[in-house]
Amino acid sequence: VGTCMPGLRALLWRMGVGRKSLKAVLEEAERDDNSGESKLSLLDLVSIGIGTTIGSGVFILTGQGVTHAGPAAVLSWVLAGTVCLLSSFAYMELSARLPTKGSCYIFSYHGLGELAGVIGAACLTMEYAVAGAGIARAWTGDLAKLGRGSYASYVVCYSQVFEAAAALGCGPNEAGEMHDYSLDPIAACMCVVCSAIVYLGTDLGKVVVNTFTAMKVALVAFMVIAGLACWQGNMFESADRFAPKGTGGVLSCTATMFFGFVGFDEVCCLSSRAKDPAKTMPKALIGTLFGAALCSGLAQFALAAMVETPPSGESPTFEWAFRDRGLPWAAGIVSVMKLILLPLVVLVSILPQPELMAAMAEDGLLPSVFCKKHNGLYRRGTLVIGAVTALI
Repeated sequence: VGTCMPGLRALLWRMGVGRKSLKAVLEEAERDDNSGESKLSLLDLVSIGIGTTIGSGVFILTGQGVTHAGPAAVLSWVLAGTVCLLSSFAYMELSARLPTKGSCYIFSYHGLGELAGVIGAACLTMEYAVAGAGIARAWTGDLAKLGRGSYASYVVCYSQVFEAAAALGCGPNEAGEMHDYSLDPIAACMCVVCSAIVYLGTDLGKVVVNTFTAMKVALVAFMVIAGLACWQGNMFESADRFAPKGTGGVLSCTATMFFGFVGFDEVCCLSSRAKDPAKTMPKALIGTLFGAALCSGLAQFALAAMVETPPSGESPTFEWAFRDRGLPWAAGIVSVMKLILLPLVVLVSILPQPELMAAMAEDGLLPSVFCKKHNGLYRRGTLVIGAVTALI
């Protein structure tokens, strides 16, 4: 026991206060720069950031904004974006000083110690995994609505395999909706396809992300233009009309709109893939926040211009607003394009996971196989094991 105690004390000390030196971080960054692998440009990184953040904000939170704050919800987007900008200053500073993969894992490991770094890595993993899985399941629900079917017909209930699960309330309710105890094969297939794209490497991945992000921005532009063309009423005629619930409503809505910017920091996980990350990463963060705030704010304004009186008991959506204004074809375009573009969020949720696991493997916190890179057809420096593990 006495022989083991010094080693145990050393391990606890390293986990508690042992920090990764700046020299080690910069040496790691230099190795990544000289690896000869395919790199991400500023445009690629901004596309990844905007592809992550534009989604639930435009398609879901804008409707909640109209319900909670009326047209003044646009101000809520500005306030939420400002708060995220203040947070991003820390990411800009750290990504410029520590230009390597890992995001808040490496930031915490260098600044606070190994234990803090591991906690940060665990939080990032849960954030990306839960977000990606949730979007994948939501996509199945959108597919069911578009096909005018029931979500229950697209999933496999546990009770069909394990009888004990029936006691948990598995199965459709009176409205035909499934409870949480179900398997979603369509969502699983989507995750497999997205992981395959990551597996095939950066060259293919950035083409897919850039293309889908451009299509997503084009869809938002269509929604804004078509929405403003259906403007009804005068939202500026009085303070009560513009902000029906006053300052309190705007501030309450700001807390909700903040979730429309979740994921803007994801680009920091890809620092090792960036060209000149010390200069590129701060610009990518600014571009992501500005692009997300602009798209979401304009979409919010357009929806508020269309919806003079929100439907009772639910938040309006662009599809509902277009149908209400006599434009069912516009509602159909939004529904179909949203179904096509939503998988992008799943892809960019998986994209940084191999880089995060590689950073931990290089520090000895995961097996070294996670930082082993493979070359092959369409692949240069692909973290194959990390890509496969991200799917699991």
